[in-house]
Amino acid sequence: MGTVFATFGVANPLEPGNQTAVELLIDTGALYSVLPASILKELGIEPLERKSFKTTDGRRIERSVGEAVFLFNGQRGTSKVIFGGEDDATLLGVTALEALGLEVDPTSGTVRPATLFLYFAGKASKKAIEVACPHCQAKLTVDVELAAVLSHEPPPERKVDFELQLKEVTEAEQKRGEVFRQQMEAQKDRSKLLERKFQESFEKAKDQPVTKPIRDIDL
Repeated sequence: MGTVFATFGVANPLEPGNQTAVELLIDTGALYSVLPASILKELGIEPLERKSFKTTDGRRIERSVGEAVFLFNGQRGTSKVIFGGEDDATLLGVTALEALGLEVDPTSGTVRPATLFLYFAGKASKKAIEVACPHCQAKLTVDVELAAVLSHEPPPERKVDFELQLKEVTEAEQKRGEVFRQQMEAQKDRSKLLERKFQESFEKAKDQPVTKPIRDIDL
């Protein structure tokens, strides 16, 4: 995308008429904006607090922080601003960019109005659908036009019923025991049947005369 610069108006929140124009580097990786302390003092902006910041080379430095009104193409937004030192870069941070309702176009490298989303707990639009997770039963309300999640309903809390689990385990054990008993009974009946058939064959064999087996040599 490269480096993006734009000219913004900067004003004192307590004296909106007291303002000036400043060309700023837009840094979407920076949280707060940084302006020279001399410009902020000229606008009558006073420090509200001191904060510690970490530099790119790992050092820790402290800077005064106040609030300023930023203006761009008729838009205005109030955001925190760092009183920059002589060696500090002058830039517009993401909080000021969002306060103005702006974003950087990554294709053209220009500043443009951002798409603003409103998350609400009221009635969903006609283009919203509700999707339930088949695994955990969590529910999402999604606006299909914006491809945005409007609301999220967490999955219902699962309560463990140990008595029910014990009952289910006991019933499963009883079923396995009943199947095993039926298999053993069937095995006993089969053994009795085989024994009875053997006895019947044996009795028939006793009633028949004993004959000499015919050999091939006797033919």
